[in-house]
Amino acid sequence: MIIHIFENIPHHYHNFMGFFKAYCSVKNDHKVFIESSKNETSDRENAEQLAVCGFNTEFYCNSEQLIKLMQRENAKSEFIFHSLHNRTLCLHLNFTKLLKRCSWVSWGADTYQYLGKSRTFREVIAKSAHVLACRRMHFVKSLNPGDGKLIQHTFGRKKVETLPYPLVEVSPPETLPVQTDGPLSIMLGNSAAKSNNHSELLASVAHLSNEDIELIMPLNYAGTDEYIETVIEQGKAIFGHKFIPIQSMLSKAEYDKLLARIDITVFAHDRQQGLYVAYYMMLHGKQLFLKSSTSTYENFKSYHFTIGSIDDLSQQSVEQLRQVSPKTQLKNQQILLDNFTEAALAPKWSNFFDKLTQSRL
Repeated sequence: MIIHIFENIPHHYHNFMGFFKAYCSVKNDHKVFIESSKNETSDRENAEQLAVCGFNTEFYCNSEQLIKLMQRENAKSEFIFHSLHNRTLCLHLNFTKLLKRCSWVSWGADTYQYLGKSRTFREVIAKSAHVLACRRMHFVKSLNPGDGKLIQHTFGRKKVETLPYPLVEVSPPETLPVQTDGPLSIMLGNSAAKSNNHSELLASVAHLSNEDIELIMPLNYAGTDEYIETVIEQGKAIFGHKFIPIQSMLSKAEYDKLLARIDITVFAHDRQQGLYVAYYMMLHGKQLFLKSSTSTYENFKSYHFTIGSIDDLSQQSVEQLRQVSPKTQLKNQQILLDNFTEAALAPKWSNFFDKLTQSRL
């Protein structure tokens, strides 16, 4: 039995569990533990949706409940943490015998939370607990090599392998976009989380405020109401009606429809984040601007994607941004198809699952 442990982000666990079911070699049973939304109706609906794919689901409200669920499982069961951001959980896991059966796929934020000098006693203890847990785990994976090196440096883990998630349930377009005369559609960031650095995003395109553009900014999850209101005020002050915040949650189909109308995406994250959007842009021949200091930028460049640096964005006119290179579009699309689709990554995930189950035979 392989048990997948997720935080309360439905669009993540539905996408990835669907991918595992449809594409991966699943030789053993798989089960899902999910952080409760505290809404019984919502939890039940999500569990029913996973049951359609053949997965049993259990919910936990805190680290103590999760550990009890884990301890009830067969001694040969393996656990995969898809992100491990909970500091209390890391501390509690160190007082169990579970860690040798635990693997962790880092999503970035769970590692980056420890960057910088720990200032309080609690922060020192939390980091120490995560370091000890990381070293004792069965496998540790990162989404790109840069984050893998960071995990090795931060937690002292000797071996960290790269295992990305794929772009899920998105097909290549029949035709790639060409230059149009309508408003240039630019998406800024991927959520309301402060790690998007929204003020930097707005500043990066402020020189285009008088141009024929529309600015789409997803602010529908991961931020406080007060912070979201502040960001919207800033956006409206600079761009007026051209600034369009997205505040309601979208289904995957609705989100994909939104991305289909975007011409350019700009991220100002200081870390790896928003890979679904980044992959979508490459597959659909659209432009992507990232901070050149991030592991995502470094990783994309290592695959020879053509992407832009946000540092150079303020130097580009709207006419320059409208220019589309069919050769570049096709190249980026092919690199994506070869490396980050479900078909491309299924063998790697299948191999990972096989290693977990074989180790318990």
